[in-house]
Amino acid sequence: MGLKKLIPLYVFVVILTAILIAPTHIFPQPYLMPFRFPHYLEMMGPFLGTSWPMTFEIYHYALYTLVIIGSLNVLGILFYPRLKQIALASSLIGLFLISLMVLFFFFIFMNVNAPTAIIYGLYSVVLLVLDILTFKAFIAGKEALRG
Repeated sequence: MGLKKLIPLYVFVVILTAILIAPTHIFPQPYLMPFRFPHYLEMMGPFLGTSWPMTFEIYHYALYTLVIIGSLNVLGILFYPRLKQIALASSLIGLFLISLMVLFFFFIFMNVNAPTAIIYGLYSVVLLVLDILTFKAFIAGKEALRG
């Protein structure tokens, strides 16, 4: 897949993110409870010996990291080949982190709230597939521009 063909997929992910998150900030509880992941984080209890407030802080850092990875990937696509190495590194880091997210939702969080785990687990899979496609396109190099 060509680098330029990835831009609509990144736009799709941004729109999907807005669809998943915006309504939970617009409508009060108890509406849309399966989409309220942070609420269930609190209910999850200690995770790997980490208390609720620290888990919530880690959650925010994970979100910031995903935004940075996605932004660097998009910048790498838009400013190819100047930012190729930075985007390639961010995409590689993304492969590792997003894979951990998929495992977290489908194996650990599934016991806390299955609907929320499925929603955000599938969302994580979408992010992982996009990151894999981005990584492959950067590895392909100049051929990726033509596709």
